[in-house]
Parts: sequence; C-alpha cells; structure tokens
Amino acid sequence: MKRWVVAAVALVGLTGLTGCAVPVAGKPTPGPTSSAAGAKPEVVRWMNNFCGVAQYMVASGGVTFDQNQTDPAAAKKSISDNLGRVVDVLDVVLHDLDELTPAPTPAADTAVEIISEPLTRARDKFVSAKSTVDGAPELTADVFSTVIQDMTEAVTVMNEAVEKMGVVSLPDEFRDAAAQAENCES
Repeated sequence: MKRWVVAAVALVGLTGLTGCAVPVAGKPTPGPTSSAAGAKPEVVRWMNNFCGVAQYMVASGGVTFDQNQTDPAAAKKSISDNLGRVVDVLDVVLHDLDELTPAPTPAADTAVEIISEPLTRARDKFVSAKSTVDGAPELTADVFSTVIQDMTEAVTVMNEAVEKMGVVSLPDEFRDAAAQAENCES
C-alpha cells in the first residue's frame, strides 16, 4: 500500500520539475493482508476513500511544458496554466485527506498528517512559482530561475513525504480493510 502512495506523491512532484507528463495505468495495489474478512465497515470506507485520494493523484498526472514555445506570452501563459493545474490537484488531494480525519483509529490520523504536511508545503511552493510567473511582465532568466527554484523546493518537500511514508504505516486493521475497499483493488 505504501508503494502506490509513494508513487503518487513522487509522480506529481517529479513531473512538475521535469516537465514530462507520464500516463499511469492501473490502480493502487494494497500490501499484503492478514484477515480482511473481519474489517469494520467504517475502516473499509476510510480505506476506500484513502485509496481514492491516491488514485486521483496518480490519474491527475503532472505538469507539461511546451519547450518548443517561441512566443514569450504564450510560454508564460502555458507555464502559469500548468502550475495552476498542479496547485489545483494538490488542493483537491489536501482537501480529501483532511476529510479523512478523524479516522476510525488515531494512528490513521497520524498517517494523514504525515502525508498532508509536506504536501501542503509543496503546494505553497508551486503557488509561489505560479505567482512569480503571473506577476512578471515577461519571462526573463531571473524569473525563470526563481520559478525553477520554487519547483525544485516543492519536489524536495514531496520527496520528504515519500521518505516519511517509509517510516509510517497504517494499522493492520486498515491494511486488512484494503482488500475489501474497491478503490484499493488492483
């Protein structure tokens, strides 16, 4: 289960930095489970929503920049629009993660918090990059450098989220419920 959440976080961040949108097929796959038959309905619902957030992140792709753009005004608009899409995706993800709290078990709230905090900081950096583009009369080397710096910091923070995911896991009852949650099936 951690694998697909990590992939989703990395996908949104890395495509923003590299400028390549990569289509992703399939659905997140939960990790091994022990006894799915006994999962409580509220835990199954929570896991279904949690996996749905990850699916949304994966399906939303990333930012694409037309590197062959020769019109400066069109390039500026394209960059602003694409940064806006990343911010919109992160806004939806953060809203949906917030809706998962309070979870049926406090340990799951901790997992949501650990994911949300760096995603919020990354979102703020993407907002800063978009504001820089939107506020500049034209895309100069200095403006572009500032935008790249903000995007690099956003990706760094998203990588931090990936690292934190390696340390935190959901309780067994949540992993067991993933086998019954439609959004968690492969």
